[in-house]
Amino acid sequence: MRLGFARLPTFFIAAPVILCVCILELARVVAFQRLEWISYDWRVRLAHRYPGAFSNISTNLGLVEISDNTIAAINDGSLGFRYGLYWPREVYGRALRELSRQGAMAVAFDVLFAEERTDHPPVPLSDGTTISSDEFFARQIKKSGNVILAADRNLMPARIFQTNAWSVGSITVERDADGVLRRVRAYQNYRVWHPIIVDVAAQLDVDLSKTVARPGKIIFTRHQGDTIEIPTDELGRVATTNIANPVPPGLPAKFLPYANYRAWSMGILLAAFALHLDLDHAEFEPGRIVLHGPNGLARTIPLDADGYFYIDWAMTENDPHLTEGSLEDLLYGPIARANGQIVSNVWTNKLVVIGSTATGNELTDLGSTALESQTYLVTKHLNVANSVLTGRFMRLTPLLVNLLLIIGVGFFAAWITWAAAKPVQGSLWMLAFALVYLAAALLLFVEFRLWMPIVLPLFCAGFINHVLLVTYRARIEQSEKKRVKQLFSRLIAPDVVNEVLKLKSLQLSGVRREITVYFADVRGFTELTDTAQAQAKEYISANNLSQQEADAYLDAQAHEILSTVSAYLGTISDIIKQRKGTLDKYIGDCIMAFWGAPVPNPRHAVDAVRAAIAAQQSLASLNRNRQSQNKRREEENAARAKLGLPPHSLLPVLSLGTGINTGMAIVGYMGSESHVLNYTAVGREINLASRLEGVSGHGRIIIGEGTYLALLRDDPKLAAMCLEWPPRTVKGFRDAVRIYEVLWQPIVGAPQPPEENSIVTERKPTPA
Repeated sequence: MRLGFARLPTFFIAAPVILCVCILELARVVAFQRLEWISYDWRVRLAHRYPGAFSNISTNLGLVEISDNTIAAINDGSLGFRYGLYWPREVYGRALRELSRQGAMAVAFDVLFAEERTDHPPVPLSDGTTISSDEFFARQIKKSGNVILAADRNLMPARIFQTNAWSVGSITVERDADGVLRRVRAYQNYRVWHPIIVDVAAQLDVDLSKTVARPGKIIFTRHQGDTIEIPTDELGRVATTNIANPVPPGLPAKFLPYANYRAWSMGILLAAFALHLDLDHAEFEPGRIVLHGPNGLARTIPLDADGYFYIDWAMTENDPHLTEGSLEDLLYGPIARANGQIVSNVWTNKLVVIGSTATGNELTDLGSTALESQTYLVTKHLNVANSVLTGRFMRLTPLLVNLLLIIGVGFFAAWITWAAAKPVQGSLWMLAFALVYLAAALLLFVEFRLWMPIVLPLFCAGFINHVLLVTYRARIEQSEKKRVKQLFSRLIAPDVVNEVLKLKSLQLSGVRREITVYFADVRGFTELTDTAQAQAKEYISANNLSQQEADAYLDAQAHEILSTVSAYLGTISDIIKQRKGTLDKYIGDCIMAFWGAPVPNPRHAVDAVRAAIAAQQSLASLNRNRQSQNKRREEENAARAKLGLPPHSLLPVLSLGTGINTGMAIVGYMGSESHVLNYTAVGREINLASRLEGVSGHGRIIIGEGTYLALLRDDPKLAAMCLEWPPRTVKGFRDAVRIYEVLWQPIVGAPQPPEENSIVTERKPTPA
C-alpha cells in the first residue's frame, strides 16, 4: 500500500470527463471535427510513404489535361484553327471524336456546358454544309454514346447536350470548414427546368440557379436583383397562360416547371459505366448506398452522418497507374494521320476524365486535399472512380464504436494513471498506450481504410483524464504527506518525519524489524491521586464547602495532578523525540517508545539507552527544582496560616522506572481505515520490555540481554556502565531472563561504574 494514498475511486473523476467528451462526439462540435480532420490528413499523407500502401489502384483510368500548353496551342493556330480562351464547343467535339477513334471506354467532361453558344462560328461539314458548333459537339456526344457531362449547383448541361449524353454527373466541390476537400456526396439532386421555363428565363434575364419554390408559388430572381412570382397549384404546376400569352399551339394548360434529377458523382458514373452498375435501382440504407451489377457484383458506398463519403486519395496527378495526355495531343491526332504519321491508341478501354490543369485563368481548378496542400481537383473524380472500381472505400467507425472508444480509453487512461506507483510512471504508461493507440489507428487506416478517431478518445478522454488524475494525485499526496507529518511530528523528531516522507512506501500492514523498545513509568502517581483525593475530602469537610465550591476545589486539584503528570511525561516525550525515537503511546502514567522503525537505525539500542539516561537525569533535575519550590511554599504556608488562608499544596516529587529490551518485533499501522490508526509495535520483545519496567523500581533503568549485547557491539563504554542482575522470572515467560541495570548515576551503597571497556557480571544490585 502506498503511504497515505487516498482510495477515491477513479470513476468519480473519470466519469464526468468521459460524459463531456461523449456529448462532444454527439454534438459534433466543429472545433474538434477540425482536429480530427487534421489527424485524417496526417494518416493519408503518412500512408503514402509506405510502399504498397496504395497498391490497389485501377490501371484503366486516364486524364486528358487542359493545360497552359493547350491554351497556347489553340491560340497559335498550329492545330489548324485559332481561338481565344473561350473555345467553341467544336474543339471539345474534335477531342471527343479522337477519343472514340482510339477506343476510349467512357469520357467524362469536368467542364460545364450549361448553355448554348450561338455566337460561336459554324462548323463546315464534308458535304459542304455547316452546322453550329454546339450541334457539332452534340452529334459527337451522341455518336460516342459513352459521354458523361458535368452539372454543378443546379447548373445542368444545355438540353442539346444533355439529351445526347449517357449521363450527367455532379462535379460540385464541397470543402470542409477548414477549406480542405476530403469528401463528396454520392449524388446531388438537381432541377431540370421545363423548356418553356428555360426560354422565358432567357428572355427575362432570370438566374434559374437562384429560383425558390414555395407552397403556392415559385419565385424567380433576375440578374438585376428583382424577383418574379408565379402562382402554382397544389401539385406545384404552373399555368401556361401565366408564362406565355397567347399560348402556343400544342402546349398543355398546366405543367411542372422542373423535374428533380439525381446526378451521381462523376467518379461513380465512370466506374458504373465500366462495371455496368444499375444506378436506377440503387439501395439506400442508413449509412450506406448499395449498387448492384451483373453476376452478383455489388459495391457498397459507406456514408457519414451528413450523407458524404470520404475520398480515398490513392492517386495523384502524376500517378504511374494513371494514363495521362493533353487535349492538344488529341486535337493533333487527325493532323498526324493526314501526314502519314502513326498515332498510338493510348486511350483504348480507358475511363477518361477531361479536366483543367491550367493556371492563372478562369480554367484554374486548384485546391487543398487531404493528400496535398495544393493540387488539381480534377483528380477527385479519378480517386472516386478508383474506389468504386476496386471496391475499396474509406470507412468510418460507427457512432456507437466511437462512444465505446471514448469510454474505454478514458477509463483505461484513468486506471493506469491511478494504478501506477508514481505519477511519472503513470505518465510513461500513458505515453506508451498513446503510441500503441496511434499505431493501431494508422495500421487500420493503411490496411483496411478504416478511420478510427484519435482526438476525442485519446487526447480528450484519455489525456485529460490522465492530467486531472495526476494533478489530483499530486494534491492528495501532498495533503497526505502534510497529514502524516503532523501525525508523526507528535510521535518522533522532525528530522525522522522528513526521512519517513522520503520513503517510497510504508508497509501499513506490518513488517518484521529489529527494534529497541522503551517503557517508562512515573512512580508514585497512584499514591499521589489517592492522597490528593483524601486531602480534598478532608478539606471540603473541614471547611464545610458548598457543592459548587467543592466542585471547583476538586477541579483545581485534578488540574494540578494532570499538570504534574504532564510535566513529567512531557519531559520524557521531548527527550525521546530529541533522540530520534518513535513515541508510540501514553498508557496512563506510562510511556511506550521504540527505536529502529519506521526509519532504520543501526544504533537503535544505543540511542534508546542514552534517551533513558537523559530522561532520568532530566527528571532528577526537575525534582530538584520542585523541591526548591516546595521549600518556598512551606514558608508561604506558614504566613498564610497566620492569616487564616488555606495553604498551598506542595508539588509532588515523582520518580521514574524504566524497562528496555531489543529484539525482533512486528511494526506498522494498527486499527482500521475508518477509525484511528496507530503506528505501533507488537511481539514477545515488547512484552519483555514492559515486564522489565515493572521490576525496575524507582529511578532505575533495566535492560534485557538483547539490549546489553547491542551495547557491547555498538558502544562498549556504555555497556561498561551496566550491572548484571540475577536472572529473573517474569510474568508470561517460562524461563528466567538475564537482565542488567544501567548505572546512570552513583547510588549510595552501590558499587561504582566499572572502568571503561570492562564488563561487570558478578556484582549484586542495590535493592530497590
